[in-house]
Amino acid sequence: MDPAAGAAFFIIWDKMTDTAQLLRLAKPVVDRYECEIVQLTFVREKPGWVLRLLVEKSGSDPFVSSGIDHGICSGISRELGELLEGDEVIDKHFVLEVSSPGIERPLTCLNDYRRFTGRRVKLKTSEAVDGKKKFTGKIKDVKENAILLKTDAGRKMVEIDYNLIARANLVFDINLLEKRAGER
Repeated sequence: MDPAAGAAFFIIWDKMTDTAQLLRLAKPVVDRYECEIVQLTFVREKPGWVLRLLVEKSGSDPFVSSGIDHGICSGISRELGELLEGDEVIDKHFVLEVSSPGIERPLTCLNDYRRFTGRRVKLKTSEAVDGKKKFTGKIKDVKENAILLKTDAGRKMVEIDYNLIARANLVFDINLLEKRAGER
């Protein structure tokens, strides 16, 4: 998946940094570990600036495993840290964190919604849709640029324009986990 096509985010508050350059540096490192970038953020937190990279194995199911372990995270962190130090892309002191996106992973591109059709998600929109900005429900379908969601509240179908989604993530579903365990 091409990070420039939406698989990764880069958020920065007070400095212009070349996002494309950071992704160009990170992608080959992540690729060597047969992983994909889920999300890349650069934010100011209490300890200072944090560059956070969420990665997972291609095609992994977060309810089973992201395929990521400590060795992969530390390897990516070490290699990317060396590249960032040498390239001087970021002119601030920062902490680099590399981790799995977790069981309630963020959905960061339209392909994520396609991949997780049938799963429960929680999302927030930038504008009201049917009078609401917060939704929880099951992804029923993905049209060209819209998500069809069967909401938990009222069990009604809502079509949400992808461009209105401010943030979204999978929701842990114990029933799905038990069903998957029973299939083994």
